[in-house]
Amino acid sequence: LGKEEIEMLGKEGHKVKKVSRRDLAYVVASGLHGATTVSATMYLAHLAGIKVFVTGGIGGVHRGVESTWDVSTDLRELSKTPVCVVCAGVKSILDIPKTLEFLETEGVPVMTAGQDHFPSFFTADSGMRSPMRVDSASQAASVVRAQNDLELGGAPPGRPLP
Repeated sequence: LGKEEIEMLGKEGHKVKKVSRRDLAYVVASGLHGATTVSATMYLAHLAGIKVFVTGGIGGVHRGVESTWDVSTDLRELSKTPVCVVCAGVKSILDIPKTLEFLETEGVPVMTAGQDHFPSFFTADSGMRSPMRVDSASQAASVVRAQNDLELGGAPPGRPLP
């Protein structure tokens, strides 16, 4: 974004819509401004031919999901869109064990760089074992490349904050 676009977004404040995959067509057709979630960013990155992007944390299964059914569309997008989303883990306010279980159910290869436990956004260690550990960028890239070659969807390598 250029300086003018950043200033415009700052001035618009809460008028700027939070845009997930489901909202893209509406926001575009209505000529609205939007700030994309991981799911929408993944989809748009895929359309643009971008294979990898970095974000702070991904969405996940919300606490109390048993009564709310609140599950971020980020998780489903990771299962179907072939883009690698490097992140600092699942947002720490979410139910991390249920999020990792959901990702397993959806066939998403969850891996962590350089440690055995999955990070949780603000902290390097969520206390949950990562299903896969990679110890180098080339090893992570090999997994992501194989994921793409097999047309299995995206991959969220967790990179703990230092």
